[in-house]
Amino acid sequence: MGELRELRPATRALLAGLSGWIVLVFLITVAAVVSVEISAVTLPEWLSAPSSSARGAVARSPASFENIVQRPLFSRSRQGLTLASVPVAAPPPTPSTLDQDITLKGVFISGPLAKAFLLSSQNPLGAWVKADEELSGWKVVAVRPDQVILQGQGEKRILLLHAGGAK
Repeated sequence: MGELRELRPATRALLAGLSGWIVLVFLITVAAVVSVEISAVTLPEWLSAPSSSARGAVARSPASFENIVQRPLFSRSRQGLTLASVPVAAPPPTPSTLDQDITLKGVFISGPLAKAFLLSSQNPLGAWVKADEELSGWKVVAVRPDQVILQGQGEKRILLLHAGGAK
């Protein structure tokens, strides 16, 4: 206690204020926890008089909530999911269709794994393909660091990396 008296008055006031603040935060935290615990406790039915809102909630059947299902809260249009709004994937290209607008955008080679990133008019977002896989009617024959060899319907194309064209 003697050390506290040796401090300057401003420092003592600051320490007293800090101590008071800590006590206040502790009391508010305890009050909040007690409040949450009390609110979670339910009274027995014989002790509490049921309110009109509680009686209404108990009496509702699941069918009465159908409006919530039909107008979902987190949907922008507030319309329920219908089969017409589900996007349908385009059918895969027929073997007779070869996409002539195909471009090599990248190559990934790591040990035995070799992939090429190809863009086409049928797949404008692109796809990673390995040897012996198909994209837009073309079969990938080989993936090399600077080129990809494609084959389809007796036709052979070599796509060069960074050149953007066929050879």
